[in-house]
Amino acid sequence: MKTNEPNIKREESTYSLLVRSEDKRRVITEAVVYGLIILSAMAAIWEFGEEFFWFRS
Repeated sequence: MKTNEPNIKREESTYSLLVRSEDKRRVITEAVVYGLIILSAMAAIWEFGEEFFWFRS
């Protein structure tokens, strides 16, 4: 017995499509981007620390 389910076409956003996809290339790209963000934050903290150290001397 077949139920009568309406065929509803849903338009999905690009973000939702990306979230549901399991692409290895996307995972690698995200890891690289997150790594670069962390490194840039660490570099900014390092620079601030050096500036603070030289200012106090």
